[in-house]
Amino acid sequence: MQLNKRIILAAALSILGTSVFAQDVNDIINKNIEAMGGKDKLSSLLSVYEENTVSVMGNDLTSKTWVLNGKGMRNEVDAMGSTIITVITKDTGWMVNPMTGNNDPQPMSSDQVKQSAGRIDLRGSFLNYAANGYTATLIGKDTVNGANCYKVKLSKTGEGDQVYYIDPTTYYVSKFSATVTANGQNVTSDFFFSDYKKSPEGYVFAYTTTLNNPQAGDIKILITKVVPNQTIDPKLFAKP
Repeated sequence: MQLNKRIILAAALSILGTSVFAQDVNDIINKNIEAMGGKDKLSSLLSVYEENTVSVMGNDLTSKTWVLNGKGMRNEVDAMGSTIITVITKDTGWMVNPMTGNNDPQPMSSDQVKQSAGRIDLRGSFLNYAANGYTATLIGKDTVNGANCYKVKLSKTGEGDQVYYIDPTTYYVSKFSATVTANGQNVTSDFFFSDYKKSPEGYVFAYTTTLNNPQAGDIKILITKVVPNQTIDPKLFAKP
């Protein structure tokens, strides 16, 4: 009889522990959504136009980006008198890079498209994550820029894991790590976000993004202008 009580108690504590842990994950996610303006505000973000300064390998370049949520992204970078164009849509991608000596659009591999797919999601993966097939797990804490951040992992069958490092004070994402398969190998990219500001329209953006790139060194992107919900013609993403 005493043994049965222990088993029941252990099972109850196990269930309770799992429930509390799951609640912690959702609490953190919900606080991040609120920090970014709230569910209703994020759901109203349909498009974004950005102008940026890109610092790479000692050079400061200018770029423009158009994103139509869930539909497509077009990025144009002015470099040494040439314009490099990258376009990602829900299923495909292409690129024009005159610096390679070819002005014709070149298709991007499926791995490259998957790696960049998050760029057409303006609202973030946390919004309605369960309905979109993701599972969220709190996997501990880690230090980013001096803050002991929560580590929240989003997983989905057939996709690489996404790990978000969330500042416990602001509940903004300080770091994002994504693992994708490229050329048969797992590749992890780390992005760092800072200088969060609210636009006059009430949308919150990280005005500084830094990508750790082993080949080219850190790539830093600074937003100099951002216009939410600007009308964007889908033809902008069509291959010429």
